[in-house]
Amino acid sequence: MTYEEFLEQIIETGIEGVNKEYEGTSSKQDDKRDGSIAGFEACRNKKPAELISEYAKAMKLQQEAFILRVDNYWWFRCYSAQVEWVLNVVSAGTRTSLLSHLPTAKGTLAAAKILGVESKL
Repeated sequence: MTYEEFLEQIIETGIEGVNKEYEGTSSKQDDKRDGSIAGFEACRNKKPAELISEYAKAMKLQQEAFILRVDNYWWFRCYSAQVEWVLNVVSAGTRTSLLSHLPTAKGTLAAAKILGVESKL
């Protein structure tokens, strides 16, 4: 599996999970769903260094939204959370810690599932 295929699988699996998670929820959850999907989409076709830059941008936007108390804060929070998730799984799959706190155990399990080595863990 190439890096590009691996990244695409992370994103597609993530979007599928988001749609399943927010299926049938009230419109109050739209910001969370939409921000999550936007976060995954922002990671498409990006190399690891570009993902790190995207995460820095997402965190800055999230912090500004919190400080300014914008109505759609959760859009920004979910956006940054999904970019971080992609970095987490990519860190595990490439065996390169892209952020100091990554990969996590859950990110490693997700990478193993995508790479087909889940049963060997």
